[in-house]
Amino acid sequence: MRNQPPDLPVPRPAAASTARVRCPAAAAKDPTPCEGPHDAATIVDRHGREVAGCVQHCARLLAGLDGARVHPFVPAPQSLEIYFRARELPPFAWEIGR
Repeated sequence: MRNQPPDLPVPRPAAASTARVRCPAAAAKDPTPCEGPHDAATIVDRHGREVAGCVQHCARLLAGLDGARVHPFVPAPQSLEIYFRARELPPFAWEIGR
């Protein structure tokens, strides 16, 4: 915004003003709600790509990714919860109603 007085609010895109409803780890077709903070943990895939998310969606994501892991800096209680949940889930659990 060139030549604008400093007391005027800077316009923001409509998408930036709305709050994110679900964490970044939630699959678009997964109907389950987030559990806890949207940045509770980070999943790293086998290629080194990372995505942060809530415990629920990190576990669901981990269950469907070969070679993925929980980021090593995630606190142990959250990491264990994600691994325990992922162990009980099939890949893409929302496709079979879980």
